[in-house]
Amino acid sequence: MNPNPSPPHALGGVFSALITPFHDDGRLNLDVLPALAEFELAQGIHGFYVGGSTGEAFLQSPAERTQVLRAFAAAVRGRAKLIAHVGAIHTDEAVALARAAADAGYDAVSAIPPFYYDFSPAEVRAHYHRLAQATPLPLVVYNFPAKSARPLSTADLLALLAHPRIIGVKHTSQNLYQLERLKAAAPQAVIYNGFDEMFVGGLAMGADGGIGTTYNVMGGLFVQMMDALRGGDLERAQALQRRANEVIDVLIEVGVFPGTKAMLKLLGVDCGPCREPFASLSAAQQATVERITDSHLRALHTRPGPEDAPEA
Repeated sequence: MNPNPSPPHALGGVFSALITPFHDDGRLNLDVLPALAEFELAQGIHGFYVGGSTGEAFLQSPAERTQVLRAFAAAVRGRAKLIAHVGAIHTDEAVALARAAADAGYDAVSAIPPFYYDFSPAEVRAHYHRLAQATPLPLVVYNFPAKSARPLSTADLLALLAHPRIIGVKHTSQNLYQLERLKAAAPQAVIYNGFDEMFVGGLAMGADGGIGTTYNVMGGLFVQMMDALRGGDLERAQALQRRANEVIDVLIEVGVFPGTKAMLKLLGVDCGPCREPFASLSAAQQATVERITDSHLRALHTRPGPEDAPEA
């Protein structure tokens, strides 16, 4: 059972943007998913966002993405909420992935807008509407302006949220003003903060939770941030954000996805390398990752023994 109380919104809370494990030769390593699930559930997170940018979705075939969705749902066994990222440039591919997620027992699907081509707002809206109608699952729009050919405006997002099955937005943007305007105009929508380094700021502006890469290695820290802010302890929330940002600074320096996988391996869950064209860490980068893991992360995953129990 998840040791943390449920957040106010049914799909709110701290969702790990899940890493995808690979063998050294680049093949999927689905055998690691149960251990990865246990490692992250032990941190008290509320759910998982499977098959997104962090999961290297666009370096996988549709068949591989489907395998990961199914295998991870089997590993979690209903113990946390699951959102499947099914975004693809081709609508039929996104629909097929959404149907696979529904069959596997996911709670919702999510998708980045179709990319590369300069699709019109009407074409993007039609893409999302078809995806929303493809399954009974609710749909979360993945708003990531930096990776979108045509960034979604606040008006675009609110028009999408008017659809009865489009219930939220993953807001991976530094524009917290837009986040607040979305939540003010659509208070029933679930809004996720997307940049880990500004989680507390996103919550303060109205986010119902967050979806992030670094939750793979320090999800418990973000759960504590949320609890502190909900409890009115802004000073503690800010201190926890500073601690997380010291780790994030290192990941930005060495490469977020390879660096996160290196941290997971040091913490006992070997998810292998990233797929090319991502590069492996240099010896100097590996040493930097080891230092920050020892100083900032190991204590988060150390369970107290009987000798550490408080006296009665």
